[in-house]
Amino acid sequence: MSDWLRILDPLGLALFCATCLAWSAGGWLAVRTWFNLRPGESLLTGLAAGFVVYLTLVNLLTPLVGLPAAAALSAALILAAGLAATWRQRPTRTELLADLRAWPQLAALLALTLLFEMAQRGVSIFDEYLHLPLVSSMGTGIIPPRFYLNPELSFAYHYGLQIFAAVLENMARFFAWSAWDLTRALAIALTLNLAWLWGRRGAGRAVAGVLCALLLVFGSGARWLLLLLPGSLLNWLGQGVQLSNTGADTASNLALALTRPWSIEGAGAMPFPFAYHNGIFIGQFFTLGSTGALPALTVLLLLLLARPFPSLRRPGGALTAALIIANLALSAEHLFAFLWLAIALVGGGMALRAWRAQRPLDHQLMWGWAAVLGLSALLSVFQGGFITETLRSLLLALQGAPPAASNANGFALRWPPAFITGHLGQLSPFNLRQLGVLLAELGPALLAAPLASYIAWRAARRGDWLMGGLGLSALLMTGFTLFVEYGVDRSSTRFAGSALWLWLVLAFPLLWRGYQRARSLGRAWLGGLFGVTVFAGLVIFSIQLTSIPQPIAAYFIDSLDLRLSAKYWNLLEPGAQVLDSYPERAVTVFGRISKANSSIYVKLPEWETLMADPTPRKAAAFGYSYVYMNEKWWEEFTPALRQAYQQACVKTFAEVQSSNGKQFRRLLNIRACR
Repeated sequence: MSDWLRILDPLGLALFCATCLAWSAGGWLAVRTWFNLRPGESLLTGLAAGFVVYLTLVNLLTPLVGLPAAAALSAALILAAGLAATWRQRPTRTELLADLRAWPQLAALLALTLLFEMAQRGVSIFDEYLHLPLVSSMGTGIIPPRFYLNPELSFAYHYGLQIFAAVLENMARFFAWSAWDLTRALAIALTLNLAWLWGRRGAGRAVAGVLCALLLVFGSGARWLLLLLPGSLLNWLGQGVQLSNTGADTASNLALALTRPWSIEGAGAMPFPFAYHNGIFIGQFFTLGSTGALPALTVLLLLLLARPFPSLRRPGGALTAALIIANLALSAEHLFAFLWLAIALVGGGMALRAWRAQRPLDHQLMWGWAAVLGLSALLSVFQGGFITETLRSLLLALQGAPPAASNANGFALRWPPAFITGHLGQLSPFNLRQLGVLLAELGPALLAAPLASYIAWRAARRGDWLMGGLGLSALLMTGFTLFVEYGVDRSSTRFAGSALWLWLVLAFPLLWRGYQRARSLGRAWLGGLFGVTVFAGLVIFSIQLTSIPQPIAAYFIDSLDLRLSAKYWNLLEPGAQVLDSYPERAVTVFGRISKANSSIYVKLPEWETLMADPTPRKAAAFGYSYVYMNEKWWEEFTPALRQAYQQACVKTFAEVQSSNGKQFRRLLNIRACR
């Protein structure tokens, strides 16, 4: 347990478990009352609803009462709402026990959470240099977060899932890395279980639920299909592709990269083959950065709760829907914005259609959705995150004031139109060479687009604005990524990736029914497409499992950092800054934000000047109170610089050494050097 918990705090663990039980039970009781779920769906769906609403409330309440109180109060509010809803409905004991017969779903959830957590402990990939210091600083109570490498900047980021990791760190005394691993694993396991419920509901059979869960959690693009091409054709296609990011680190050209391991830090015991990864559409089990599987979990939750539709006659259900949708603004602002717009457009279109046909409008439906969209939009403006910071900067710009101190990036026109990928640069559908590579990168999920769009259109005409909105939002996101460029353009891959995943979600029930009715040839085609879609994900996951016997905290954290973090995390004076040659490490270890960057990827020129000659007096003048020293950095010092650290104003605050004495960590107090 030494690499899981900073300290064993039975009271803190008990309090954390009590809060989890409260929001789980409250979510179950509220959902079974306010929504029309099918038998066997209330328990797991209610737990997921409680989880998402809990994250939203903790984020809203922490600035008012602090993180520990916000965590407890949010759970208490959800439990109180569930009990109040149950008291009004007065369900029988038999009805409640019928819900609890679905307890094997909870057992499966726990088992899958453990499996995904163990698989993640052996790898340290997908921007852990960002997420671990963010979680560590949020765990000290800074929610909404500041930029973890510059306390002067707000942080325009989707930090929804990191809220739960921060609660784990603060209340249950987890390390930042173990809290983040467990949180991501829980989100993936919940997504898989909700996908099973969605597939079972649409097809009426448990086996369909299993296939749906596999498709929606392990489904991805099919870059590996390029391996089946003749070498001459592959080389011809590759000549039109400019590798980027870790793709360029892997090899100099596409054909060579497809035969090599993916070049990335923290990949675990066995490297991942580049051919089976993807730069646009990644399986939900492998969305280990950003907010993980939380956006997918939220979409599936909304679909399961879609009936009855929001109505002011059921304020509890409408409020729950608004808080869940508002959470998308914290976990996937791109999906929130397009889904919000799409639902509004669908509603407006249906109202116009009814007016032209001189049919009466469903006022309950319209006012219900208006309330949900209005409240979720209001929360997105003020609750923090990317949308809040972007709107703040825009408002200041309109007033002629300097932009807000934030890391937010802007947008520009992309011409000629193209899809951006994480590894293969820009791929244009109008370039024959790039088109072949693009189709493999997108995979068979693209074929579901027409069917999913048709299903969404039919649903909208029936009054199902949510499903209609999801279908329209997928089309809007696809068009957006083709024509609009983001400041950190590789982040634009989430638009096309989200669209592909939504098409699979919407199309699966009808695809299953089509499979049931098809002849042998049709079944073979559908089965083959299913296999191609999930094959790469299963390959990657099987390789990821090989890392289980060799867990690591992070590629930039070792056992010496762990020992100091166990003793001193969040114990340095508030506002203290720690200078480190790798600044993300000190923030992760001690939970104190330090000034080093102007954005996630850009160092401050003043910091770089300081690091060229980091004497204690210069570091103290820059604002640092401590220096976090390791043997590698010390060995790089000149004799004069080493002598500067022997001054009387430098005090050794803490020190640990390896058993052989060759590695060390020293936390040096330099406040007296000012």
